[in-house]
Amino acid sequence: MISKADTDQSTNSKCELENAAFIAGFKLKRGSFIWTPNEFLAGTLLMVITCLGMPAAMSAESVITGSLGPGGPPLTYRIDDVRIHLTRHPGNAAFPVQRVSLAGSGSATLERDGKIMPFTYQVKKLLVLMNEFYRIRFFDMPDDYTNRYSVFLKDEETVETAGLHMLDAGGMRICFTAASYEKCVNYGDEGPSELEDIARRIFSEADVLANK
Repeated sequence: MISKADTDQSTNSKCELENAAFIAGFKLKRGSFIWTPNEFLAGTLLMVITCLGMPAAMSAESVITGSLGPGGPPLTYRIDDVRIHLTRHPGNAAFPVQRVSLAGSGSATLERDGKIMPFTYQVKKLLVLMNEFYRIRFFDMPDDYTNRYSVFLKDEETVETAGLHMLDAGGMRICFTAASYEKCVNYGDEGPSELEDIARRIFSEADVLANK
């Protein structure tokens, strides 16, 4: 593994070589080190931009530590500690709950029609799913989308807010766990659409893999 110190030293050495070549070129061209003020200023700026710009670009993808925001997951954790659970509630007691559970170890289960069917979910596929959660900013989403809000005008001058919660409506609960961290989002028929698209795909994949 190349340390930051080694990278910085290599960058500095490259800058020194480029600066030496720049000075040598001027010497050959003019036969002396006597430059006009404009030439000296241009050369100095070129060397400064070259040497300062390279380390900034090279460190743009450096690994950071801590957590992803105040309520986000840790930035470093073991893949074996990852668990993703999807639970679909039909909203009607006559229909059973459906669940998909995925683990970082590669094990997974599909619960449907009262049966629990194990299957294998590849770690690389789990990583793709995790990156989709990061892409749609899953960890920044509200915990609950099932409450519906609206406003109305009272006494022709005051705006008031009303909340509606459909107890018998179907919905989805998605939970992401990494070590001691957990984030769950509940939503109903009205989205978020990006999260529902992911859930539909996972249930479809689980159905295929569990019935192989």
